[in-house]
Amino acid sequence: MKTEQPPTLPDSGKRSEFKTGAVRDAMSGKGMPSLMPVSALRAVAKRFEDGATKYGRDNWKKGIPVSRYIDALYRHLWQLMEKDTKEDHGGAVIWNAMCLVETLDAIERGELPKELDDL
Repeated sequence: MKTEQPPTLPDSGKRSEFKTGAVRDAMSGKGMPSLMPVSALRAVAKRFEDGATKYGRDNWKKGIPVSRYIDALYRHLWQLMEKDTKEDHGGAVIWNAMCLVETLDAIERGELPKELDDL
């Protein structure tokens, strides 16, 4: 009876070596989440929470036309630029941008209908 071998770690063929002697696969091209601003991440996380409370968890994943994200993104950006403080417009800009990108990707993957790309 053959026993299954555990999967091997992906390997880019490049290494990062540290002063301690430790070695890891190189980071290039993988993104650097450690550079992301925490305040912006908190703002968008709060926006996701507020949306889940108002509309239900993952409501946006059901599919919203991309033009709605773009329209809202611009409205919130303008309000942010005008120093409107009635709500967190920065968090709203980020939220709409994230959902726009994810929706376009989901359409491309065939997980959402092409009709949602109404640009």
